[in-house]
Parts: sequence; C-alpha cells; structure tokens
Amino acid sequence: MNLISERWISVRRADGSHERIAPWQLTDGVGGDNPIVAVASPRPDFDGALTQFLIGLLQTTCTPSEDQWWDWRKDAPPSPEVLKARFEAVAHAFELEGEKAFMQDFTPGQLDKKFGIAALLIGSPPEDSETDLFIKQGSVEQLCPNCAATALFSLQTDSPEGGRGYRTGLRGGGPLTTLVLGSNLWETCWLNVLEKDRYLAGAVPEKNAEYERFPWFAPTRTSETEPPVGVTTTPVDIHPDQQFWSVPRRIRLLAEECGTTICDICGDETLQVYRAFKTKNYGVNYDGFEHPLSPHYTKDGARLPVHPQPGGIGYRHWLGLVESSIDNLQRPARVVDQFRTLMRTDGDLWAFGYDMKSNKARCWYDARMPVIVLPEGQEVAFRDLVGRLVNSADKVARDYLKKNLKAALFGEGKVRGDLSFIQSDFWDATESAFYDHLRQLRATLPTDPLAIPVVESWWRILRVTAFAVFDRHSGTGDFDAVNPRRIAKARNDLGKALAGAPLKEQILGLPSLPKPARKKP
Repeated sequence: MNLISERWISVRRADGSHERIAPWQLTDGVGGDNPIVAVASPRPDFDGALTQFLIGLLQTTCTPSEDQWWDWRKDAPPSPEVLKARFEAVAHAFELEGEKAFMQDFTPGQLDKKFGIAALLIGSPPEDSETDLFIKQGSVEQLCPNCAATALFSLQTDSPEGGRGYRTGLRGGGPLTTLVLGSNLWETCWLNVLEKDRYLAGAVPEKNAEYERFPWFAPTRTSETEPPVGVTTTPVDIHPDQQFWSVPRRIRLLAEECGTTICDICGDETLQVYRAFKTKNYGVNYDGFEHPLSPHYTKDGARLPVHPQPGGIGYRHWLGLVESSIDNLQRPARVVDQFRTLMRTDGDLWAFGYDMKSNKARCWYDARMPVIVLPEGQEVAFRDLVGRLVNSADKVARDYLKKNLKAALFGEGKVRGDLSFIQSDFWDATESAFYDHLRQLRATLPTDPLAIPVVESWWRILRVTAFAVFDRHSGTGDFDAVNPRRIAKARNDLGKALAGAPLKEQILGLPSLPKPARKKP
C-alpha cells in the first residue's frame, strides 16, 4: 500500500457525503459548491493525526516563499494534478510495506518484542490492565491497512511514555496541537504550512539527505543509556522535515493476507489485516525542537511544548494559544503566529490532544476558539485586560463558587469526591460571553485604554452566572432542599464575595466607589 497513490483517507464533503481520497486529491472541488471540508475518520484522534499528515506532506513537498504562499492562498489553489506531481517525488518513502517501510524500523531483525495490534492505539489498555477507559479489552484485534497506517502515524507523532526506553514523541507524550481552521480542508492544511524563511530558520543546510528527512531510510539513531551508549537527536542533526515524520518508537507492522474480513476500527472489508507488530526500546530520542503545530512555554531557558491538562481546553487558555501570555513565557504555535502576522484578519483555532499521565490516556480534548487580530500597538494593553478577565473568572470559579456551594451542600464536613464539575459548568456558561467581550475590548481600546464599561459588563456576567450555577446545584428555593438556612447563608456569602474589592478592584481593576458619608445622629 502506498500512502501517496492510494485512496485511503476518509473525508467529508460540504454536502455531507463521505468518501476516501488519495492525499493529492485534497483540492478536488475547491472553488465549487462541494469541496472537501474535513477529515472524517472513525476516531477523533485519527482526525487530528490525518490532518497533520496532510500538513506535513504539504510542508515537505511544497514549502513556499511568502509570495508563493499567498498565490495558493488567495489567487488559486493547486489542482490535484499539481499536488500529485509534487507528492509523487516522495512517494517511495510512503510505502507501508517493504524494506524501507513508512515510519517503521530499518532493521526489523533487531526487534525483539511482539504486541497485539491494539497496543498501537493511544488509549488502549495494557494487556494486563483491568482498566479500559477508551478501548474495551479484546475489542480491537485486527486493523485494515488504512487504520494501521493512521494508528502508526498517530503513535509516532504523539507517543506517550511506554516503559523503559520506549521514547515519547518529538513534542513529548500527548502534545497539544493547535491548527488554524479554514473554510475547507485544503484551506485548513495550507494555512498551517510555514513559508520558507520561517520553516528553515535555524536549519543546517547540509542536513538534506533522504534519511535525514525520512529516518526509516537508514538504521535508527538509537538512544541506549548503557554501553554502547546511543545519541540524542537535536535540530542540528536532521532536516526540519523530520519533525513531521519522527520515529521515537522502533516498530514493524506484521501484515497477514486473509479472506475477506472486517477491520475492528472502521468496519470496512479488507483482504489484508494487521494483528500484531514487533518493537524494541531505545528508538530516536528527540530533544530541543519547537514543532510548528504546538504552542510552547519557556522553563529554565528551554522552550517546551504545551500538553493538555485535566479540566479541558477553554477560554482560560486563550492567552498562550492565540496570544502570548502576559509574561511572554508561553507563545502560540508558529503557524498561529504566521497566520496573525500575514493574514491580519480574524480566524478560528482548533486545539486538540490527549491528557496523558505517563502512558495512560485520561481524556481526549478537542476545542475551538476564535483568533482575534489586534490593531498594532494595542497588544500589551489588550493582553493585560484579557488577563484580568480570565483571572477574575478563575477566582469566581475556583474560590467563591466552589467554596460556597460546598458550604451550602455539606456544611463544614469533609467532602469525598471531585467537585471540579462546578468549575467546568461555570467556565462553559461564560465562554461565549468571554469571546464577545474580547471583541468589545478590541473595539474600545483605541479610544478608551482602560475599557471600564467592558470590564464592568464582564463583572456583571460573572455575578449573574455564578448565582445561576449556585442555584442550579444547590437547589435554592426547593421545598426539599437539604438545609435551606445553610443554603441561604452560603448564597449571601457568595454575593458578598462577588461584590468585594478583591474581585472588582484588585483583579478587574475597576475604580472603587466612594463610601457614603455617615450622618451624624
């Protein structure tokens, strides 16, 4: 199976129909009324992986100058025939089987362990595990070539910890990926391709051999910690293309010919299946990369990729994913920065990834948020005000609301269980209003640097929403409420906190109101 020539990527068109395409058919229908709008695979992590696969393929074969980027962005996208000619130049590196198999180990004879094919899927429970949160034990025993290729790419791209010597991905285990969304799949992919100067900045010109781009063309740069000691692979050791085709895991898929059978992931009929793979530890150990599709933060002078954390992805993460954080320690992905610099227009961001704890997937997060472009010279003031909006919401959700709901429901007693759903409810209920207020801030800042009316409006949103969430979870007003007096007191305490100076003046920066003069008796 060749991943360039064959139709193996499942997509959805504008009219809702589904089909499988070869990568070079990406622009089919663009400019008409039924373009391809998105990848439509059986799993959300496959959707993210295949979109990154297409972006990587474009970046590898079509890295443009800034003028060329604009030509394909605004004037006319390339025809499928043009893409086919570009992609065919690397088609020999995209064979799923053979001596130099796509993203698989060059020396399969050295691989000494064998696993069932389910272990290729992130979120799959270990064979001796009693927990099967994402995939039920025994439910995935065979994959068709299409799903096996996707699972392989996904694992190599996002590899979590896998035990001693089983390396994490180039961005660490389970990275957060952020992509700028277009109106169709072609636009989404092209908006996330870096122009040449940005992409090749810092690259070593001599590192242009085929195996430095596609590492399965040579023996693996192993990373053993004991003699003979392996090596660490850094940006000066390889071509930038390898960021998209990294191989932290030494893997060989084991194909089996069979009669007509069914893939356990997509449900399609297939004449060839994969039921197992061979592997070995101490694959490539990548270090020091700033992948173009992930936001990064600075710690001890090093730039590190952001990873999803418990609680999901929401507007409290907007600074750092779309705009730099207030302290500039976290910056958006390079593709987001390019979009804001070149396009100078609003857009939409797609953020996704696994929340991993070691080798265990705790949750898959998938979120959308707006990209809001600012007038020049307003960035610092805007970030400060956005930080105030986010910090005030965090204070209300984490301290005032959670504390007083706990008091209303349980009094002074200890609470067993997780109450984070209260905060999630509050964040969800205020998300739409937050983005509305960002646009109001942008419109207000040029004439009103303090934007007091917008901040006051946000405070009212916080207050109304906090009471609504409190009433919904406490049963305020119900005849069968657990303890009406306790609930009333907790609600009153919540109101005092919401009206207090710590929230309004210290966090939001609203001016203090003069206290009324006391009348002499």
